Amino acid sequence: MPQLWPAIGLACFAGLVRGYCGFGFAMLLALGLMLFLPPIEAVPLALLLDLVTSAGLWRRAVRLADWRRLQRLLCGMVVATGVGVSLIATLPAAPMRIAVALLALAGASALLLRREPRPDMGEIESGPTGREAKGGGWPSVMAGGVSGLCMTLASSGGPPLMLYLLHQRLPPVGLRATAILFFAASSSASLVGLGLAGELSRETLARAAWLLIPALIGNLLGQWVFERSKPRSMKVTVAPLLIALSVWVLVREALAG
Repeated sequence: MPQLWPAIGLACFAGLVRGYCGFGFAMLLALGLMLFLPPIEAVPLALLLDLVTSAGLWRRAVRLADWRRLQRLLCGMVVATGVGVSLIATLPAAPMRIAVALLALAGASALLLRREPRPDMGEIESGPTGREAKGGGWPSVMAGGVSGLCMTLASSGGPPLMLYLLHQRLPPVGLRATAILFFAASSSASLVGLGLAGELSRETLARAAWLLIPALIGNLLGQWVFERSKPRSMKVTVAPLLIALSVWVLVREALAG
């Protein structure tokens, strides 16, 4: 793989972000890898590593996740994944890179512009009520579908899902656990679809082997930081990183064109 050392550093950094926030690994890695790989190769590689490196987080997440909400999210995701697989296998590389960058940029901008809850309002402590407390109904299904489609097309399912979960006012630990399990299932479904479409090659597996250990190291570091520090807003963690990477990809495509 060209530029192996930058890719190793990127995998470690993306793992650190996901270990801390519960999401962002596949999106950061896919955007970075697309600087020297076509999307049809970068996205499956990011999804594969996302799935393998998240395994250490599953046990705790199973105990803390909002399972009613997660079930509805997964229903929408399964339907949308088939659509995403068919699109990514047919779209040309350059438009796909631009689409991926724009999706990530839009999601990161939405996270950045989202108003933070005021501590004195008691939003987190009060929690959701009514239909929200029962799992969200159709809004959960729709959010899962949008996130699953973005995950398959661009490994960018994080912003749509996190915007939805943040709106539900889940506690940080439950939100993180729900996100971890959703993206594990979404990555699995996308990889199955891409494999059936013949887009998961031996070369992808070989590249994943090179990047697995750095990604795991970053994941462990991120989890260590999360457990020993106060969780920070995604406005100052994930969102600026995604915006910078998205702009980088778009500028590169504009100069290449």
